[in-house]
Amino acid sequence: MSEFFLIFEMNGHGFFIWSAYGVWFVLLILLFLKVLLRKKEIKRKLKYLTEKNDGFEE
Repeated sequence: MSEFFLIFEMNGHGFFIWSAYGVWFVLLILLFLKVLLRKKEIKRKLKYLTEKNDGFEE
């Protein structure tokens, strides 16, 4: 069990390494959510434009 904790301690640098991984993971999740929300917004705008033009291009 102590060998397991040695892996996570990383010779005293574990706090900094795992903090960096945590920040990176949070930013990655935020970017993923931003892409999903942007995709939803684009679909909504396209639907609005097609309804506005009654399916005909101007």
